[in-house]
Amino acid sequence: MTTVLVTGIGGVLGSLVAGILATQPRMRVIGVGRVAPEQAPADVEMRVCDMSGETLLAMMRAAHVDAVVHLDISGEEEALPYEIPGRGNVYRAIEVLGACRAAGVKRIVMRSSTLVYGARADAPLFLPETAPLSGGAPAGLLQDYIEIERLVADFKTRHPNMRITMVRCAPVAGNGVRSPVVQFFCRRPAPVLAGFDPRVQVLHIHDAAVALALATLNDQVDGAFNIAAHPPLLLSQAILISGGQPLPLPLLVFQATSLLEPVRSLIGALPFSIEHLQYACVGDTRRAASELCWEPQRQPDETLRELVAEHV
Repeated sequence: MTTVLVTGIGGVLGSLVAGILATQPRMRVIGVGRVAPEQAPADVEMRVCDMSGETLLAMMRAAHVDAVVHLDISGEEEALPYEIPGRGNVYRAIEVLGACRAAGVKRIVMRSSTLVYGARADAPLFLPETAPLSGGAPAGLLQDYIEIERLVADFKTRHPNMRITMVRCAPVAGNGVRSPVVQFFCRRPAPVLAGFDPRVQVLHIHDAAVALALATLNDQVDGAFNIAAHPPLLLSQAILISGGQPLPLPLLVFQATSLLEPVRSLIGALPFSIEHLQYACVGDTRRAASELCWEPQRQPDETLRELVAEHV
C-alpha cells in the first residue's frame, strides 16, 4: 500500500489530482487543506487543518506517508493572501519541505509554472527544463514560483537523497478556474504592446491534474517537467478566443503607469513583467511526453473557448 498526501485539497486542481490517484490500486490518498472541497473526491481521506509544519509532520508520521503532492498555492484559484502575515506560498513550501524531511518522506511533487523562465529576446523557440530561471518578476504569484524553485534547488543540494519533481504548468483554465494570465486574456480591454505579438501557452486543468498524477505515480522521475497544450497561440489570438479585446499601446504608456493614475487604471495589474508582452516564454514538453507518457487531451483554443461558454 502506498500512501500519498495531497495538499490544497480544497482547490479544484488538488481535488482532481487526489481523485485520480485514489482510483489506482493499493493507493491510500489523504487530502489536506485549509478548507474542504465543495465536493470531496471518492475514496480520499479528508483533513482540514492549519497547514503548519508541525501539523503536517504529525500527520505524515501517523499515516506513514510515502509521497507528498504540494498544491496549496494561493493565487491560481484564489487571491494571494499577502494581508495574512507569514502565510505566503514560499513560507508554506518551506513548511512542507521541512515536514517531509523530518518525517522521512523521500518523494515530493510540487506545482510550478512555465513562466519561471521569463521572456527574453534571445530565448530558444521552445525552452527546455534546463533553461535558466528568470532573474525576478513583479511581486505576486510568478515571483513566488521563482522563489520556490530556488528554494527547492537549494534544498535538493543539501538533501540529495530526496526525489523532488517540479511540474511546471502553463497558465491553466477549465472547471471554472482561470489563472491570473488567463484572466488577463479575458479582459476588455487587454493592454498589449504595440508591434509585438508573442506566442503563449495554456493548459486545461484536467490535463494539468493528469500530469501531476503521473509524476506522482512514477517514482523514478526527478527534476522539472514542462506541461502545456500545443500548439502555442499568439497573444492576440488567445485574448480574442477568450472573449477579451486587445488594446495595443506603445511602450511609453506602460512606463508611465507609475506616474499617471488614468494610465495605471487603464492597464491595471499585469500577472507578469512587461517582457511577456514582447517575447515568448514557451516550454518544451517533450520530456513529459517521453518520461511521464503525458500528452494533453485538449488543444489551447478548446480550453479558452470553454471560458466563453461558461458565461453564455
